[in-house]
This record gives sequence, structure tokens and C-alpha cells, in this order.
Amino acid sequence: MPELPEVETIRRTLTSVLIGQEIQGVEVLLEKAVKPSSEQLIRALVGRKIVELRRRGKYLLLLLDDDSRVAFHLRMTGRLLFLPKLTPLEKHTTLVLNFTDDHSLRFVDPRKFGTVVLYWPSTPPESLKKLGPEPLETEKAVVVSSLTTAAARRKGPVKGLLLDQRVIAGLGNIYTDETLFLAGIRPTRSVREITAAEWEKIYQSILTVLELAIEHRGTSRRDYVDGRGEPGNHQCYLQVYDRKKKPCLVCGSEIQYTRVAGRGTYYCPACQH
Repeated sequence: MPELPEVETIRRTLTSVLIGQEIQGVEVLLEKAVKPSSEQLIRALVGRKIVELRRRGKYLLLLLDDDSRVAFHLRMTGRLLFLPKLTPLEKHTTLVLNFTDDHSLRFVDPRKFGTVVLYWPSTPPESLKKLGPEPLETEKAVVVSSLTTAAARRKGPVKGLLLDQRVIAGLGNIYTDETLFLAGIRPTRSVREITAAEWEKIYQSILTVLELAIEHRGTSRRDYVDGRGEPGNHQCYLQVYDRKKKPCLVCGSEIQYTRVAGRGTYYCPACQH
């Protein structure tokens, strides 16, 4: 699933080619993916110009010249690609935005879980309203407070809390495992056991892990590519994720695999406590 670094990389690669584009036509190829409806989306978008691209958590937002917005959530396998109009459509294309300059933006989604939501700033979808703070763009005190406040109100493993988009926006399975490895904390640890100093360490680790992943243009393991169809290379730098039974790059211990909060989870039994 594309997480914060992947969506941010897509945003950066698409910004220069999408800003100022006028939408000439809209093709909805998977009705269930579009909200409120394909008819409303087509009526609202045709003739509009894109004025800005933003990211909120794992969502990519297109801002249009009438102040309406389109939120793309890529879910498990979604890709957003800027291509010439004459490029043949891929089999699992969900949506096409055709522009007046003979290019198009394609939303390709083999698993068909991704969504496209039209909204206005005064009435954002609940999924956006409920997102927690952005780790890279919000003051440290606010992010740490969100983490510790949530921890005081719940039980369960620390990994489950970090995966909760209402607590902090943008982390998924890969970067949660990488964050906890860097912080030296086992993903199975109860949130009630994490000390104030450890929450600070988790916060700093989140920043380090996300910034490095963005620098490497995201992690490409299966479906993810950027807006120009190019893979990222952060998979070459992962410390624990998807390294079951391989030696820890720090201490040499065998990386362990388990399931935490319903997700496959990797950790080092020696480096993480």
C-alpha cells in the first residue's frame, strides 16, 4: 500500500505536469470507486483547471480553480500516471482525466479498492476530517501529544496505535516497522508501557524514516511507481521490513516475523525491547 513517502513522491512528480492543466474530459471506468457519483464528478470537473496538488496523510488532493477538490486514495495497489492520451489503457484503469494538451491522468488499480472523492473545503469527507496530525508538517509537541493522549485511552500494542490514521497520518505497515526498529521498541509492546522518553524517540524515528524514504522516492515492492511510472528504491534500504530470517543489519540477529494488529510484522529480537 502506498504510504506517506510514496504519495508524497507521486505528488512531487505530478505537480510540474498537472498545475495549470485544463480538464477536457472524464472517463469513469469503475463506478463504485467514485463518490458522490460519476455524473456529478464529470459535471464538476470538465472545463476546470488544476491549481495545486496537496497530500494529506495517504491521500493525494487535486485543487481546482473553483475551489472544489478531488481526493485520491490509492489503497492497496493504486497508481496515478501522467501519460499521452494515445497510450493504450491498462486493464485495471479506474478513471481517466483527459487534458487539453493531449495528455491524461490515469488511475490504475488492480485490486479495485482505491477511491476518488469530489468535495468542497466546507464539506470534506469524514475520512479526511478524522486524520491525525501530519508528522512532517506539524509541531513536535502536537504530534507527541496525539500519540501519548491516544496511548492513555487505549490498550494494545504500540504498532496498532501508530497504524491508526486518527492518531498520526500517513504511516502504514512498512514505515511503522521501520520506525519501531530505529526507536529500539518491539511492535508488540503495550502502549501503556511506553515511557515519555520512548514516545519522544518514536517521534524522532518517524521523522528520520519518512524523510529518508522520501529521499529514496518511496518503496517499490509490487505495484508502486511514481506519477511518471518510475519505481522508488527505498526497498534497498529497509532495515527489518520483509527481511524475515535474514540477519539484522545492526547486530546480526535473525529478523523475526509475527502478526501484530492483524498485520505482518518484522522486528529484531536483540535491538528492539
